[in-house]
Amino acid sequence: MTFTSTYKPFMTYLTPKDIVRLKKFSKAHKIPMTQIVREAIDARLSSGNQYTSGFNNGLTKSIEIVNGIDAAQMRFPSGMSFAELVEQEVSKSVMREGAEHETDGQS
Repeated sequence: MTFTSTYKPFMTYLTPKDIVRLKKFSKAHKIPMTQIVREAIDARLSSGNQYTSGFNNGLTKSIEIVNGIDAAQMRFPSGMSFAELVEQEVSKSVMREGAEHETDGQS
């Protein structure tokens, strides 16, 4: 991943106490501090329900992972790759605002 094209630098000020807490959390969960900050900003700025937003972000990340697997690029006679078929199915699970507890008619 090329950070210069994907991310832009941003500086912020934190209290010494928050820096210590952030470092401890980062180390304990093995998550880079920058990722924690990006996720916190995304959670704060996301409109609507944070559960729905988080769920949909998880689906998006899953699709990214599948698309990154070389073997998933195998193409079927239909012309679609395995990754594209998985993405198509996963995308059907994207939640709409206010639909967190709806079902698709299945019990």
